[in-house]
Amino acid sequence: MSDAGGQNRTRWRRFRERIDLSIVIPLLVGLGTLAYVAYLGVSRHSSAEFATIVGETWWLVLLLTFPYLGARILVWRDLLEQLGIHVTPRQLIVAFAGGEVTKSLPAGVYVQNYLLERMQHLSLRATIRSTTATTAMLGLESLLAVVVALVLGLPGVPWLRWVVLGIVGAWVVVLILLWALINWRVEHMTPRLAPWRQKLIGASDQFFMAVEELLRLRTLWNLAPTAVYMLIYVIWLDAIMNADGIHLSFLRVMSVYAVMVLAVILVPIPTEIGITEITGLGALMALGIPRPAAALAVLSLRLLGTGSTVLIALIALAVAARQLQTEQSDEAAAAG
Repeated sequence: MSDAGGQNRTRWRRFRERIDLSIVIPLLVGLGTLAYVAYLGVSRHSSAEFATIVGETWWLVLLLTFPYLGARILVWRDLLEQLGIHVTPRQLIVAFAGGEVTKSLPAGVYVQNYLLERMQHLSLRATIRSTTATTAMLGLESLLAVVVALVLGLPGVPWLRWVVLGIVGAWVVVLILLWALINWRVEHMTPRLAPWRQKLIGASDQFFMAVEELLRLRTLWNLAPTAVYMLIYVIWLDAIMNADGIHLSFLRVMSVYAVMVLAVILVPIPTEIGITEITGLGALMALGIPRPAAALAVLSLRLLGTGSTVLIALIALAVAARQLQTEQSDEAAAAG
């Protein structure tokens, strides 16, 4: 019995060591929030209403998924090239598609940087710079969402503009202070400093150096394709709401989507799933939309938008990975 108990304790210890709580906890919070929104949207007629939404909008969502993904990969490629990271088209597609598949999970979008590092055998410096490019995409999305939220606002939520300004201001102050602290630590770093702290400071310094390189006019040109793929999501949400019997002006739908984007990016909870839905639910209810209809709309956006994106990304990933494997095999055979 003691041997069995010892083996169980060993297995449990290994299991805990393999679990990353920084991923598990946000994922559980997101799934719990999503389940709550789903609970609010359930009614006797919800299945029929959802079938109506799917029947009226699936073709539009699927059709617009291609320009949505196309605009996103163009932005990421340009940001990578600005930071001196050049990859082949197939490697770019494999890495990008992998990130799109896992984007809704905690820090899932950064899977594309992991895949890029494995395929390109990037150095630590290059990996940090590729991660900066991915983070810059979130920054561009935030910039556009902030502008929309401040200009359009949200009726019934007069304090929204002040909250947005407050959160953005707080982030700016934190980043400036962190940048100043890192610069000071780099200048005053001594050999006696613990190796892990030296690596952390060095990685942070590389990140901020990459950010400084992206503070140029060429980066701002990427606001155009960023606006395109964000607008596609607004079109999806508008179509779903119309199919759900919710009729708002297109500008109001834009303001709702802007609030959803800001909640995911600016609130320090590293998960998209669940946070998007609860924020969209609150925004629609503030506009006077009944809770069940609002919940069904945001859940339909999750299922249709994310489902279509994941489906197309998986197909692109499989095709590009197969072609890349064939290409590498041909190169190995020619070299041999």
